[in-house]
Amino acid sequence: MKVKIPSAGGEVNVYNLTGSTVTTPRVYFVNGIQVVGREHARTAAYLSVLIERPVWGVFNKTAGKGYGLPIDLGQCVLDYAENAAARLGSRANLRKPARIPDHKIPEFLSRVDRQYTVWNNATLALFKELARNKSQRQLIIAHSQGNLITSNAVFVMEDVFGSAGLQNIRVYSLASPSPAWPLGLRITNGGGGRQDNAFMNDLVSLLRPHNLAAKLGVKQFQNAGDFRTFDGAGQGLFAPHAAVAIIDTLNFLKSIRGDLGLPREFGADFLQKSARIVDGAFASTAG
Repeated sequence: MKVKIPSAGGEVNVYNLTGSTVTTPRVYFVNGIQVVGREHARTAAYLSVLIERPVWGVFNKTAGKGYGLPIDLGQCVLDYAENAAARLGSRANLRKPARIPDHKIPEFLSRVDRQYTVWNNATLALFKELARNKSQRQLIIAHSQGNLITSNAVFVMEDVFGSAGLQNIRVYSLASPSPAWPLGLRITNGGGGRQDNAFMNDLVSLLRPHNLAAKLGVKQFQNAGDFRTFDGAGQGLFAPHAAVAIIDTLNFLKSIRGDLGLPREFGADFLQKSARIVDGAFASTAG
């Protein structure tokens, strides 16, 4: 089975290596910084095997390895600033009515880029996906900068549709640097909730103020999730940041499989078999 390798920022492709016909809930993957199209596709395809469901990959395009890093970091700074600023208006969106009725969503989406300043094409693409499918349950797996993209997209969802627009959305944050998330996403406010999974000696995850505070001993603000200090090679201030390392090590996979009604217990052989399926699919995929 050949898989689609994205090339454009904000490109959305479906990955379904198990051939599952179960499309509810709809599951998205948003990649982080410095990820090329093939790497994005490989992770999304791997996730589709692990959760036995189709995964819609939303591609966050890199400016390139090496000299493209400063450009990508600049994009992250803009995403981070937009994220922090959006939090200021979140409380006003709680329980407010939707500004756009359902039958006018297609028309609204055709002009949304003229109403909102969006620095990242992946943010716009994810928002459009969430808005088109807001009546059904949606799960988002976000890694690293993908969390800034996801948070900004759900902030727009909350602004347009009120906190009710987040009742069907649940986020799984992998190594998140995001400083803020919509109040309407919280389960206590009727939203789908969010779970964090990060190594506490990963410097990127410490860009999230809640994680930094916990690292310094103030843990009452930290979100629920799996926060561990990586105790292998590289312990100290550095830990694996790659999405697959987090997927294979922390409890994210047990959590999402449980939320999907799948068995939560599995061994290393399950991960190895899933990786072999992906290897087979990519062996015949050029690019």
